[in-house]
Amino acid sequence: MGKHERGWVEATEKLTAQLANDAEPDGDLEAEGRPDLAEALADRIRADFPDRTAVRHAGNSYDSLGDLIVESDGGSETFLEAKFVASGGTRANLGQDTLTQFDLFEDATAWSDFREEIGFPEDREALLRQFDDYPDDVRDWSYKSAVYDRAKHLKNVLDVSRGQNTGSRADEVLADPDATETEREAARIVNAILELDREEKLAYFDHLREAEQNPRNVETFAHLIVCGYHTADALREHFDTDLDEIKRLLENDSYRLYEVDKNSGTVSVENPSELLAGFEWADTRVEIPEDGTSVSVVTGPPGNRRRVLNIAYNWKNKFQGIQTPSMNVFVPEA
Repeated sequence: MGKHERGWVEATEKLTAQLANDAEPDGDLEAEGRPDLAEALADRIRADFPDRTAVRHAGNSYDSLGDLIVESDGGSETFLEAKFVASGGTRANLGQDTLTQFDLFEDATAWSDFREEIGFPEDREALLRQFDDYPDDVRDWSYKSAVYDRAKHLKNVLDVSRGQNTGSRADEVLADPDATETEREAARIVNAILELDREEKLAYFDHLREAEQNPRNVETFAHLIVCGYHTADALREHFDTDLDEIKRLLENDSYRLYEVDKNSGTVSVENPSELLAGFEWADTRVEIPEDGTSVSVVTGPPGNRRRVLNIAYNWKNKFQGIQTPSMNVFVPEA
């Protein structure tokens, strides 16, 4: 998160601790943070931990597991990871090269580099150049957003409605006897780019399938995602040292993930130890299908394989193959 967001989030976390302790809230924290979200989170903590003796803020360092620590009778501690999120969305949206960046695959080429090596950008441009009816303001190929602007124009020609799948709309146009030849040409090019993207992803999965995997890194990645570490910075800070500690906390039922909706103030709670209950963590690996554009983290001995995460290789903007390549991560049990 950015510096500004980190500031209000930390202030809100500190304010939550004060409110959960029934202490007088600090005026500076109220001004810097979100008192409404702090009150909602403090209310939930009070309800979930009636035997608490204190709630303290863990500090803004990644060295601590969890943002808040609840102390209870008998000296036990529960670590709370607090997330302030927008409505909806996946478990995590990560950078396109995350799996190779964190060496889940050893000596594998990053997705971004693989596309360059096989000539994907040039093939995509060649397809976009087949359309003859671009407006004058997007005919110049010399500027950075040329590909994005042309793809946007093709979507406009197809009249893709908000939230509609571009490929589905292209198929509708091709099946429509009243569609113009310009619309049909736009639809054919869109479908060709979607197919090019799919073929490239499948080729990349063939490449990953040949690479050695690091089971410890795969297991670490899975635990960190389930426990709420959803940015490259958070993963990086915890990746080398914290797997055993996180597993200990989960085994002791001492870790919770609290998500607070920034718009509604609704608080939801996940217990990662319940999500991972029964996982044996034997032969943990990334499973790569022969067909499809998603991979999975799986674990367990043969005959009792469990899926921990689903990871979709995706382009977030325009349509597949065009803009903002990323990885969407889902927890199947969530």
